[in-house]
Amino acid sequence: MTTIREFQQSASQRIASLYEASEAQAIVRILLEECLQISHTSLLMIDKDTLLSAQILATLEGQLSRLAEGEPLQYVLGYTYFYGVRIEVAPGVLIPRPETEELVELIVEREQGQERRRLLDVGTGSGCIPCALASAWGSRLVADCMEYSSKALPTARRNLEDYQRTSGAELNLIHRDLFGCLGNSPEQPYDLIVSNPPYIHPEEAKEMTSQILGYEPSTALFAPEHNPIIYYEEIACLASSGWLASGGHLYMELNPVYAEQTLDSISTILGPRLEHIELVNDLSGKKRFLCVKTKPL
Repeated sequence: MTTIREFQQSASQRIASLYEASEAQAIVRILLEECLQISHTSLLMIDKDTLLSAQILATLEGQLSRLAEGEPLQYVLGYTYFYGVRIEVAPGVLIPRPETEELVELIVEREQGQERRRLLDVGTGSGCIPCALASAWGSRLVADCMEYSSKALPTARRNLEDYQRTSGAELNLIHRDLFGCLGNSPEQPYDLIVSNPPYIHPEEAKEMTSQILGYEPSTALFAPEHNPIIYYEEIACLASSGWLASGGHLYMELNPVYAEQTLDSISTILGPRLEHIELVNDLSGKKRFLCVKTKPL
């Protein structure tokens, strides 16, 4: 039999090559809290010589083996927290990032006081952005959530259905390719278009960890090498062709390396429809977000 103390010590050592000591200890703590169904405070206070049952230990060992192979913690647990809401994640779906939480915060701040909003989320992935906005806006939100990846659709559907039920928002999942949308305008234009499209240049892969490269979907990470801002240009074309309402807003997360290039290209595409465009820094001071407003009628 194994005690909590013994598991904490041995488990931290098994994943020490992948994580710094403090992070490894935190991950093991999270595994214990999840399997024992206790809070962080309760785990701190529990007798560390408490024996783990055979069933609990088997579950922990299985999770630990997956972590030791490099699988991200979020996939092992099957969920993550994003902007205060629990989001299901699974292989085939991009794990939501803190920078995208900043994008949601930016949208919430700038759209404060608005009435019912029609929103299009391009490349919804797990559905984390509309779910987070649903938790903030409730029934004031009507969102169409576009996703092309068949692997991401089941996870997105479960998340969107959960938060539609609990928030009162209307969250619709649409299986569609962004590059097949031009020429097929919606019946009613959107007040907001939001997107966190693939924006990493393939050459940047050498700076990324094996946990990301080996497990997260490359199609959600990497932009085409020949034109790393192609997704932004296509979304801007949609906005200029009847998808975005007059006086509407476009919010996108982007690669700081191509921030100025993206701004210039979108300014050109929107042309006379453009009222305001700006780059906004993330918390680390990088140009991470693009905010656009079209001219009202």
